[in-house]
Amino acid sequence: MDFDALVIGGGFAGLSCASALAEQGLRVAVAEKKPHLGGRAFSFRDPETGSIVDNGQHLFMGCYRQTRAFLRRIGTEGCLQLLPRIRVDYADAHGRRDVLRCPQALGSPLHLAAGVLGLRGLSLRDKAGLWRFDRAMRALDGGSLDAIDGLTVREWLTGLGQSPRVQERLFDPLALGILNERPELASATGLVQALREVFYRDVESTRLALSRVGLSDLYTDGSRRYIEARGGAVLLSRKVSALLEEDGGVAGACFEGGESLRAPVTVSTLPPWDLAKLPLPQPLLGSWRRLAAAPIVGVNLWLDRPVLDVPLVGLLGTETHWAFDKSKILGEAGGGQYLSLVVSGARKLLAWEPKALLELAKRDLARCLPAFQKATIQRWKVVKEPFATLSPVPGAEALRPRAASAGMKGFVWSGDWTRTGLPATIESAVVSGHAAAEAVRRLWRRGAADVEA
Repeated sequence: MDFDALVIGGGFAGLSCASALAEQGLRVAVAEKKPHLGGRAFSFRDPETGSIVDNGQHLFMGCYRQTRAFLRRIGTEGCLQLLPRIRVDYADAHGRRDVLRCPQALGSPLHLAAGVLGLRGLSLRDKAGLWRFDRAMRALDGGSLDAIDGLTVREWLTGLGQSPRVQERLFDPLALGILNERPELASATGLVQALREVFYRDVESTRLALSRVGLSDLYTDGSRRYIEARGGAVLLSRKVSALLEEDGGVAGACFEGGESLRAPVTVSTLPPWDLAKLPLPQPLLGSWRRLAAAPIVGVNLWLDRPVLDVPLVGLLGTETHWAFDKSKILGEAGGGQYLSLVVSGARKLLAWEPKALLELAKRDLARCLPAFQKATIQRWKVVKEPFATLSPVPGAEALRPRAASAGMKGFVWSGDWTRTGLPATIESAVVSGHAAAEAVRRLWRRGAADVEA
């Protein structure tokens, strides 16, 4: 079967790209190395409880405009629930609760200022220092943003006079959740990129959204149906072994086992650590090979009773960073509660045994949520993702190839890790996928297999 384009990778970037091309009438083949779609964002059913488990809990936001457009295209946007109020709950290691409430009527970014003023865990001196942060955010442009890429989040915020307490209780949870990296390791660039989108555009951008279904149900099945209904194909268990080269360009890909697929243009959404294992043509080699991954560890608990009274809570002063009430999010009935706990940038925990991670989660929950001490764990499961996201360390931004750029004829870069103006989030993946689709469309309008950037 002849295809107009080959998309390598069946995650958010690959499926958003392929569905956008299918919408324009192109016949697209998607090749995914795993036996299921989803890339680094998928879900599976726990065999004992029947609950849906995500390989890493994801939080969506109102500013994920292109993600929402992608889900709308494939008919699943309704599976995202936008929370009615802009509110983030916190619980610290002493069992104290705090709430960041951002009044929508004030508009952006005054709603954030009002929310910070209402935090009980910060002193007036802590809060007063935030005016310097606001001034810095408003003053940053492209050049100055490049200049802070050499600073960590911790160094940048400290240089702006932000107290240790305001960093611990406000900025650190944001950095961990957005960048999947610890503030003392992550570049300030990614945090600024994200905060400008979330808090400095409009109030709608600040709203939190949660998937009411597992990640796979949110976008993989809908994408497959959409692509195949328009003459495309989704090929599973197709691990790329090399790119096909012809006339100085890329003409498709070879797969392990000897199979190959030819196409006028190939879009690669493979992450850099997978790409680096391939025998790539010389024009595609570059500094991107120095990019590294950041891990996520998740601990899933099924309890005999509810211990969390909100959909999600940030945990302060603990190794565990966030807790989500999956029973409420997924609409599961019953008297117990299914919690999903997240540890971001969890390098030192990757080597831990699952039982040690369970004990860590139990200690953190007992400190932050006193009701947990009376609960009984009926089932638990640890999920480790060593290559969850790009590690946005200082200098990494300059190593990211521009999304939808091409190193040679017939080839287009894509993926959350490419340079999209955003940190490596789901939204970045979809932005890159749509940009790659537009590059392919330009190619076909010109009628020449040359996507030079």
